[in-house]
Amino acid sequence: MPNILSGTVTKTGAMAKTITVTISRRFEHPKLIKQIERHHKMLVHDEFQQAMVGDRVSIIHGKPFSRRKHFALQSINRHGTDVPVQRPLSSGAGAGAEGRIPGSKILGELRAEATA
Repeated sequence: MPNILSGTVTKTGAMAKTITVTISRRFEHPKLIKQIERHHKMLVHDEFQQAMVGDRVSIIHGKPFSRRKHFALQSINRHGTDVPVQRPLSSGAGAGAEGRIPGSKILGELRAEATA
């Protein structure tokens, strides 16, 4: 049975089809009787490059992809809050400011100046 772990994506884009996932575990120290947290960073193969920083993911152990990469992305459980959400622009002449991206008027003016 393969080993399945869950963690948080901490780094993407440094290597092609590879993300860094931090696995955190919390335990009670036997003598000090206090909670201690330990981290372990793992390189994970992301075939479709769909994970982003801050996502909670499940990873599965498998055959080695490289010297340090032995895990593959199984699923994205929850998207992080740092991921920008793309909103659709409003269509129609009298739609108003709802649905527009802030600063889009300024960007449009800059693009018009650049093409002129």
